[in-house]
Amino acid sequence: MTRTSAVAIALTALATLACTGEPLAETKDVSGNLDITYTDNLRIYVNDDLIAEIIDGEPATVEINGQTLAVDAICGDAGTECPSEVYWRTIGVDQPWGADNRLLNFINLDPERGQPGQRMGGILDDPGTFVMLAGLDLQSNDACAALGVGSVEGTFSPTADRITDGIIRLEWGAGCVFGDVTIDGKLRLETDYTGVRTGDLDLSSVTPEPPIDEEGDEVDTDVPAGDDAADDTGA
Repeated sequence: MTRTSAVAIALTALATLACTGEPLAETKDVSGNLDITYTDNLRIYVNDDLIAEIIDGEPATVEINGQTLAVDAICGDAGTECPSEVYWRTIGVDQPWGADNRLLNFINLDPERGQPGQRMGGILDDPGTFVMLAGLDLQSNDACAALGVGSVEGTFSPTADRITDGIIRLEWGAGCVFGDVTIDGKLRLETDYTGVRTGDLDLSSVTPEPPIDEEGDEVDTDVPAGDDAADDTGA
């Protein structure tokens, strides 16, 4: 396992745009298959202060509180190599409760990255922005004592043929130690990505996991959250 794998993204509850049971103001069909391209840049924040931004392959060092941290201690062994060597490069975008609901799933269609058929669960907002909050395997980062959290964010274009403003965020609390360097504050890594639609949703190349909500729980595709109470009362 590479060091990049050691900081692979952990999708857990980080933020909430709206409840998945709520309908969108207007129907927005964003389903389809997309190719994902990673910028392979890396922004490093300590306590929300940007301390460095580097690109793939750069043998970079960062000064943190008078200490020199080699960035390849965080990602890769030949300069910075995040995140394309581990993150999904092809995805299916599914709307399990339909194009008028906020629930959004990404399915991994990449046979070489992660588990094919694995899902991420998240929330689509009315302008086409989204946050994926649950679904990717949590892989421990031995350098940090605190549990890492992360999110995948972006915006679908008006025609849903591409994703822009894509950001992947990883964050750990205080207590990360890389070699002789200790980071006492909160550590956050960010990288950018874009997506291009390649066709209609086609999951035939994988065995997809069941649909999930933004917390990672399986959902009934026939009963959106919030409708259960109506069913129980006979409405």
